[in-house]
Amino acid sequence: MSSKPLSSVRTSLVVVLAMLGPVCASQASVDESQPDAAMVRSIAIPAAGSGYSRSLARDGLYRVTARFTSFDGDPLHIGFPLAAGAARNAAQGFGIARTELDALVDRCTRSKACNQAALDQHVARYYGERGLRMKRRSGQPTRLFVDVPLAVHRNRAHVQPLAEALRRLAAERGRDSRWAVDAAIALVQTGLPYREPGDWDNGRRIVGFYPPARALEQGYGDCDTKSALLAAVLLHLTEERLVGIHVPGHYLLGIAGRPLPGQAHIRHEGQTYVLVEAAGPAMRRPGDVADSTLAALRAGEDIRVDPI
Repeated sequence: MSSKPLSSVRTSLVVVLAMLGPVCASQASVDESQPDAAMVRSIAIPAAGSGYSRSLARDGLYRVTARFTSFDGDPLHIGFPLAAGAARNAAQGFGIARTELDALVDRCTRSKACNQAALDQHVARYYGERGLRMKRRSGQPTRLFVDVPLAVHRNRAHVQPLAEALRRLAAERGRDSRWAVDAAIALVQTGLPYREPGDWDNGRRIVGFYPPARALEQGYGDCDTKSALLAAVLLHLTEERLVGIHVPGHYLLGIAGRPLPGQAHIRHEGQTYVLVEAAGPAMRRPGDVADSTLAALRAGEDIRVDPI
């Protein structure tokens, strides 16, 4: 339990906010000239061999279209609706607002029963409700990181139209659910450009992460944003277990199953997971991961497996 006085709490919260950081900071840079999607009515983001666009209709639904290439080299095209309200709610329910933290501290300090332990519990609960988890290590400052599994499950229903579009695409081509899973991976890798979200979104500190519905609205993401989006879609397309895997500077997924020869995989709690890169922009089949990722996994330092 902390022994610092309540008068130091505001300063402590500022320090914690300053320590927030994106998972993929080493892999991307922020382009502050890009307009906020909440402020524009349409956006088109071209990428090599692919394209992603969306426009807002009067019924409050975005009409999203995506062009990408399958792992077999076939050009693919899908369209699906996205509720603007879903993207807005996903954004508002994630991240930290300084005004909310100040109000939380004020409520506690006005109570006679308020003490440091009680305030710590309120703050920890606030972070958890806003999709963040606390990492404490003896002798080190407390750090916050994104609760990716929570973001996935909160947005599962929002990405269902995309999953249904992929399922229809597979049926039109006479393909099975495995093909739909591969198509989802290819879409997230290459259909959505790789770009790190900024630190702030409409007054909220978002630690460089968009929840899946917000990522579809914005049309881009980095490793953890894309991993969360892909996982939310895969929950509709496969019954296999999923995990998120954090290594220093990167985030990827694992899909439960027996690996084929040469496929990179991990063992976690008795289950084998084939590794899946969501980040792109390179197209990588399941089991094909970057050398830097393999090196980090072999080193075994600061590895975290998040059951989804």
